[in-house]
Amino acid sequence: MYYQSSSSSFNHAATKIQGAFRNYQARLRLKNQAVWKIHEKLEYSNEQTEAKLRDTFEKLLKASDLLSPSITKLLQKPGLPLEEKELLKSTNPDDIHIESNYQGPHVESPIKRSTFVDLIEAFQKGQILHEKYVYLIIHQARSILKTLPNVNHINLSNLHHIYIIGDLHGQLADLLHIFNLNGLPAADNSYIFNGDFVDRGPKSIEIMLLLLTAIILYPSSVFLNRGNHEDIMITAQYGFQEEINNKYPVRL
Repeated sequence: MYYQSSSSSFNHAATKIQGAFRNYQARLRLKNQAVWKIHEKLEYSNEQTEAKLRDTFEKLLKASDLLSPSITKLLQKPGLPLEEKELLKSTNPDDIHIESNYQGPHVESPIKRSTFVDLIEAFQKGQILHEKYVYLIIHQARSILKTLPNVNHINLSNLHHIYIIGDLHGQLADLLHIFNLNGLPAADNSYIFNGDFVDRGPKSIEIMLLLLTAIILYPSSVFLNRGNHEDIMITAQYGFQEEINNKYPVRL
């Protein structure tokens, strides 16, 4: 029979205690490292929050400086909305000349389905629509949208089907993929677009122009619901106004 000596038992116990203590120290180091990383992340987060707020206010100030005279007047006028004649005068497409070196698509009135297809092809190539045509589309779509109530009621019995789309956020590829899967908007191919058309993505203008053109062509089959990003304060922060200023630095 084997009997373990007292000194051997003591050494074994001491080894276990040392091992446990080393494990405790290792866990403590990991805990301290984790606490330090959390502290760093919180501090960095606070710095980011402050920087984001500062950036937001700077963008708002910059946006207010870059707004077109017509929009500035609209925002400052106490009796909104701005008179139609005054708005048309400052944004009249007929007063805008097309440069001889313009290579983008042309839009004629009345707008046709072929125009919609031409715009898609042009935007896929990265072409920018001339501001004359941008105003033309906006004015025609606006004349339709102004007649609508704040809440639209849709009679589904009159529709064969309807696709509900949300949060495009300037991603033209997403919109074109949706059209590729489900077909272009048409009298018998209805769509509801649930807001947040703009910001974040690089093609917010192109998306808005396509949606507004669809409204012009099929006002009873295409419906636009405003999202929280369809707001001047939000678009100043998240990129839409900057996109407008970059693509149309003079008038829009």
